[in-house]
Amino acid sequence: MDMAGEEEYAYEYEFDLENPFTSPADEPIASLLDAEGPHSPSVSAAASSARRQAAGFISKVRYDGELAVHPRVAYLALNYVDRYLSKRQLPCEHKPWAPRLLAVSCLSIAAKMQRVDAISIADIQRDEEFMFDAVSIRRMERLVLGALEWRARSVTPLAFLGFFLSECFPPPRHPPLLAAVKARAVDLLLRAQPEVKMAEFSPSVVAASALLAAAGEVAGAQLLPAFQAGVAACPFEKLRECGEAMAAACGVGPAAMSADTPSTVLGHGHYRSASSESDRTVGSVANGADAKKRCCMGPPSQWG
Repeated sequence: MDMAGEEEYAYEYEFDLENPFTSPADEPIASLLDAEGPHSPSVSAAASSARRQAAGFISKVRYDGELAVHPRVAYLALNYVDRYLSKRQLPCEHKPWAPRLLAVSCLSIAAKMQRVDAISIADIQRDEEFMFDAVSIRRMERLVLGALEWRARSVTPLAFLGFFLSECFPPPRHPPLLAAVKARAVDLLLRAQPEVKMAEFSPSVVAASALLAAAGEVAGAQLLPAFQAGVAACPFEKLRECGEAMAAACGVGPAAMSADTPSTVLGHGHYRSASSESDRTVGSVANGADAKKRCCMGPPSQWG
């Protein structure tokens, strides 16, 4: 596929962060687990100076009330920044403007993928000493998409929320209460994303941690025990540590975790140690994939 064809394909569909596939998957959770590793940032990239500067710019744009940039556009843009920096380095020392160009370009791509109202490139750069023109931004967009291998439909923690909510809460599911839990989980995910430590955990673990915290806050005794039991049946590695990191990042109490909830569950391949130089521990992902799928497919009554 040539460049023009790839670009058209990348923007062909409106991208729903909670459903990253263009067509229904036979085994959605298995497909998500297979895809989450390559779509996750490396810890070294998340801790880089370039990422810190790009994240700062995206955050400033997001919280500027006059710009009205949708939170999910900012979320997807920072995910693109992380994925790009996991594969490429920016020459920040010689080109201190490079992180901002990356941030602006990723915001532009994210807005196109979300099919929201076009972001005004001039408006989001209005407080800067100089502005990047459309040609420079377009060129950077192509570099970003090339580094992502034109896989712009990122698999993020948001993609796992629906599965966990439908499978971990037994009937009756109390739709209004679950909607409130989901809304709070989304809020936690959006707020925690800039925290560097969150890059140590796979998207599925981050999603489970957010839902545990949200269930504890919103539903308490009504839903939390059922959700804890469902999560316990699908072992997640470093779940407690992820919950603590999220709580610290969001300035809330620790994620609701019972003393007997296993801290190792979803397979050894989906935790990336901060001390590791490996971006995604590819070998261990392969070793743990089958076990994760066995544990995480089907309702809790069929997990074992």
